[in-house]
Amino acid sequence: MTTANAAAHDAAALAAGLPRLLLAAERLAHVAAPGAHGRRRAGPGESFWQFRDFRDGDDSRRIDWRRSASGDRFLVREREWEAQASVAVRLHDNPGLNFRSQPNLPSKRERAILLLLAVTSLLLDAGERVALAGVTPPMTGRLALRRIAEALITGGAARPDPKARQIAFGDFLTPEPVFAAPPGGAVVQILDPAECDFPYAGRVLFTGYAAETPIEAPRAESVAAAYRDRLAAQKAAIAAAAQRAGQTPLFHRTDVSPATVLAALHQALAGV
Repeated sequence: MTTANAAAHDAAALAAGLPRLLLAAERLAHVAAPGAHGRRRAGPGESFWQFRDFRDGDDSRRIDWRRSASGDRFLVREREWEAQASVAVRLHDNPGLNFRSQPNLPSKRERAILLLLAVTSLLLDAGERVALAGVTPPMTGRLALRRIAEALITGGAARPDPKARQIAFGDFLTPEPVFAAPPGGAVVQILDPAECDFPYAGRVLFTGYAAETPIEAPRAESVAAAYRDRLAAQKAAIAAAAQRAGQTPLFHRTDVSPATVLAALHQALAGV
C-alpha cells in the first residue's frame, strides 16, 4: 500500500469510527480529571464561587450582609473568573505515527488523536475556546469537539491565532525540534514501547516510512546502547526546546494507560 493510499485508508477508518472515538475521548477525560470544573479562581464573572473572610483593602460594598448576619464574621461573596482563553491543539503529523510494534497496541497516531480529543473535551468543559491549530477557528460548546474531530479527517485551513497557547502531540523524532508558541502550553511526545526499549536481536531489517532507506543490522543488539543514547538525547532536546518556548514537556508510551499522561497534562494546564 502506498503512503497516499495508507493515509486515505486511515482517514476512512477514522471517519467510520468517529462516534466511538468521541465517546472514548470523553470517557478518558472523565477518568483522568473527574469533576474538573471551570477555571476555579476569583475574578470577573456571573457564577458564584465561594465566600471568604473580609480583608483589609476590600471594598465594604462587597460584603454579603445576609450571610455575615448568621455568624460573627464579615463575609465577601466571590465570583468565578470566567474569561475565555484560546487554546490550539495540534497534531504534528508524519507517516511514522502509523507505527505500532504489536497488533494489540494502538498506533502512535491513534493514541495522539485520542489524547488530543480528550484534552479538547476537558478544555471545552472548562469553558475555553479551542481550535485545531491552523485548521479551525477557536470554538466553544459541546459541538466543537465533533467539529475538531472531523477537521482532523478532512483538513482545511484557517488563519492561525498567534496568541493561542498550543498543546502539541507527536513523536517529535526529527532533529532540532522547535516549539514557537506562546508560553503556557504543552508538548506531548508519544512513542511505541519498541522505540523506547529497542528489544531487537539478531539480523533485523529496519524499514521506514515514505522514501526512507531500509537499514539492515546483522546483530541488532550491538547497536542497542547507541540507539538508546540517541533516543535519550532526542528526548532531552525536545524537553529543552519546549522549556525555551515556555511549554511543559510530557512523555507517553502507547503501552501505558492514556489517563496517566492526560492527568499530568490537565494539571500542567491548570494555570492556562
